[in-house]
Amino acid sequence: MRLNASINLFALSAIILIGAILFLFVSHRITIDMDTAGPLSTNELVIADGLDITTINPVMDPIAIDIGSVKGDLERLVAAAEMVDNRMKQSDLFAPGQHASMQQGLADLTDWVRHHLPVLFTAGELAQQVAPLLTDEAIRQALTKGGTDPFRTADPLSLHQIILARLDALNPTPGATIHRGRFLSADRRHLLILAASTGPTSDTTVAHTLTVFFRDLEEDLKQNIGGDIVLTVAGAFRTTLDNPTIAKRDVGRAIRWTAVGIGALLLIGFSHPLTGMLALMPAMVGTVTAVFIFSLGHDSISIMALGLGSIVVSIATHHGIAYMLFVASGSENGAGHASREIRAIGLPAALTAIVAFGAMAASGVAVFEPLGWVAAMGLGLSLLFVHTVFPRILTVDPHRAAPTEHRFPRFLDRLFSAGWIGLALALLTAVVLALFIRPQFATDIKAMGSPSRETRAADELITRVWGDIFSSVYLVTEANDLTALQEKNDRLLERLETEAHAGRIENAMTPSLFWPGPSQSEDNVDAWNQFWAADQFRKVSAAVNREAAAAGFDAGAFAPFFTMIATASPTSTTIPPSVQTLLGIHSGGNDGRWRQVTRITPREHFDSQRFNDRISDLSSVFVPAHLSQRVKKRLRDGLVAMLLIIGAGLIFVLTPYLADMGLLFMTLLPPAFAFFCTLGTLGMLGRPPNLSALMVMSAVLMGAGVYLPLLLVRGYQRYQRFDDPDFSVVRTALFMTAGCTLVAAAALWDADHDLLKSAGQISFFGVGYCLVGTLLILPPLLKRRFDAPPPDAEGIARRCRHMAPCPRLSAHDTQQADALLSELATLVPEKTVVANILDVGCGYGGSACWMAEHYPGAIIHGIDPQPERVRVAALSLGDRGRITRGSAPELPAMDVLLDLATMLDASHFLQDWELEKTLEGIHERLLPGGRLIMRSLLPRSTSPHWTRRLGHVALGISRRQAYYRSQAAISNALDKCGFDILTCLTSGNRTDMIWHVSKPR
Repeated sequence: MRLNASINLFALSAIILIGAILFLFVSHRITIDMDTAGPLSTNELVIADGLDITTINPVMDPIAIDIGSVKGDLERLVAAAEMVDNRMKQSDLFAPGQHASMQQGLADLTDWVRHHLPVLFTAGELAQQVAPLLTDEAIRQALTKGGTDPFRTADPLSLHQIILARLDALNPTPGATIHRGRFLSADRRHLLILAASTGPTSDTTVAHTLTVFFRDLEEDLKQNIGGDIVLTVAGAFRTTLDNPTIAKRDVGRAIRWTAVGIGALLLIGFSHPLTGMLALMPAMVGTVTAVFIFSLGHDSISIMALGLGSIVVSIATHHGIAYMLFVASGSENGAGHASREIRAIGLPAALTAIVAFGAMAASGVAVFEPLGWVAAMGLGLSLLFVHTVFPRILTVDPHRAAPTEHRFPRFLDRLFSAGWIGLALALLTAVVLALFIRPQFATDIKAMGSPSRETRAADELITRVWGDIFSSVYLVTEANDLTALQEKNDRLLERLETEAHAGRIENAMTPSLFWPGPSQSEDNVDAWNQFWAADQFRKVSAAVNREAAAAGFDAGAFAPFFTMIATASPTSTTIPPSVQTLLGIHSGGNDGRWRQVTRITPREHFDSQRFNDRISDLSSVFVPAHLSQRVKKRLRDGLVAMLLIIGAGLIFVLTPYLADMGLLFMTLLPPAFAFFCTLGTLGMLGRPPNLSALMVMSAVLMGAGVYLPLLLVRGYQRYQRFDDPDFSVVRTALFMTAGCTLVAAAALWDADHDLLKSAGQISFFGVGYCLVGTLLILPPLLKRRFDAPPPDAEGIARRCRHMAPCPRLSAHDTQQADALLSELATLVPEKTVVANILDVGCGYGGSACWMAEHYPGAIIHGIDPQPERVRVAALSLGDRGRITRGSAPELPAMDVLLDLATMLDASHFLQDWELEKTLEGIHERLLPGGRLIMRSLLPRSTSPHWTRRLGHVALGISRRQAYYRSQAAISNALDKCGFDILTCLTSGNRTDMIWHVSKPR
């Protein structure tokens, strides 16, 4: 199809310039928000605690540095670790102490333990772990095994090893050990260093700086230590840097492929590049303007909104495509006709999509709100552009040659003609795919990011060697000072030990295991003194002295150990700073409070909710698995809220436009078909829907999904027959709009960003199945409904039964609520041979249809100024009428004379001279003995009828003036124009309405 209009180049250039300015402003004003977890609602305690912990505790956002050796050379591993430590100490990128070697902390801890054993053992530990070490044989082995180490004097029996064994809880994975203050893997080929950044790793600048630092460090390691040393770094900063890089690449690629695909599709549909470009203009301008408006109140827009922008733009292309198709169709008065048709057919469809995306903005799930606002505004603004700006750009030239016939609509007609076989095939497909539905949502917060292949490889190595150190359960205990923190940790330790004994968690390490609070210290010392009673002390001291002499120790070498046993007393000592980092203690921040971070390893029977209930009064709990469950519930609730809002909105929008439960049900069949087929296809592919599925299932399937079938249903309702030329344009626009959306969704299919890829796949399946449902399910059902034999009903209702609500309501009012037809039946001539009837101001054709039924052989000639009423009246009458657009006093030219003329409730729209000229025209066209029947509105009465009030409102809206006349004035006009009045009477019980029946003199 070629363009059958001229272009206002000045207006077009102005629009392009304004759009470019808005685009440049938006590109500099707004940034892309890559955080997919932060915007989630945090009303629930566990979610709030979890997000708060990650904010105030740098250890909760660790950087894991794995130093690996291909050859397994432990000394070179240690040398590489020393180099890494030194470089990190020299840099200001890492939190002080977080990257430091644990060696000094372990040394200070070991020295503390050796000299403070009485406060570190509980009564149970003394009985179960210490007592077996006090036999003669055990003492002999302890003194012989250790040699003459001078540090043995404080603890000849190595009791401190029992206490230091509690440090095993620090090991990230079973089999790992601590070697020279660092974690050593079980295969002795990897060392692990944990660090934390001084800046937020969600900041792309910080993430980029860290990436450069570790890249340079890896090169230096290979040069100075050897090529077999491999540095692997994992942490959230890598995904932070990957997200914008991958998203930028994906979005750029999607835009290019979308432009190519939509351009090719528009060339097929229009056969003219300029026409296709103009068809895209409303969607592009509407979307850019929507983002501009959004940027006025926001500094950033989420990656979801940006990535799915092309899909939103493609949905908004419908009005531009439909407008250009109507203009290119070559119809008379193409611009006005195009606006009128797409407003009638496309407005309810556009409103459903606006409602769907608006519901997303109001769902309470903050990550979807930008997309909802931008999409809803973009659709609305593109619609506004078509009806306000497009007519200023395009001027239809009625003298241009009619466009050549295009094969594309004929191809589409065959697609829409699959019949009952297509319907059966669609239903069978839905049943088969429904078997693969897996009702689950992927809501792992880590999966919301988009790591590169290199980042995934690093994460996999860290997980394989050290376990999933990024998914542990963390507790944060807070206090105003270190002493109060130690007391809290004593109570926390008791509860954790209870959980460990019940098999719900692994043994946890807390500071109270090494620095118990005052109360626990007193209990431990009391237990120690009772354990080392006089007999026990004499027995053990004698055995130690005897075996010490045999092992070559000097006499009195272990006097410090015996003194510690004999003089044990509670000790209050502050935890040294060198050990605080080792134990997860830090202070400072804005509030100056002390905080203790404790890592917990859950076991099989771990109940996150129960654990939170038991611990929450002492510590804040961050349980990743529990957080995912809460997030899943929150998102599911958001989806339900969206569906409820969309459902209510669709009913509110569609009911006035369809006013037919059968058609409403048919409209919802393709989205329902697409819903089951999309979920089934995703289940068959093994890709459960994630966050983007929530948007797709609500907005695309319930918004854009209703868009396509509604266009077809409204087309049938408006045109009443499949082969109507305008209906062919609507079907072409429907198919091209769906094609544009499919192209935009397919462009995201190969995205590396998980969210964009999932959204692209789901959008493609959702819209594709909606299109299939619209092609296969609706046509046979609609044809059966519209072509079915009419029920036994009177003429007007039968002829208007499938039309839009306004004509149906008008027919109902004409037939039942108004006395017009019953009174008209008493005023028209008896059933004689009536060949031609003129109906001036025929409206929707209610009275014309009645006269066609009353006079089976008559041809009804109707005239009305409103094109919509002319169209409906022509459809209602079919081959029984000739309805033309026009207004009195200019009556249609006729080559026949009239037997009957009617002018019902129309005279008050005419001025006196117009009324007289109209009556003269009717007089000239009437046969001798013919009849003119008028019903006229008189000047307003003291208590006007409700229809009169409604008509007055309509006049005000349309800014038209009414010219009410008295009965005498109307009679004088008839007499002046050559009519003899036969009958004059009021209409029913209306005192403001009068009938006049007259004949030409």
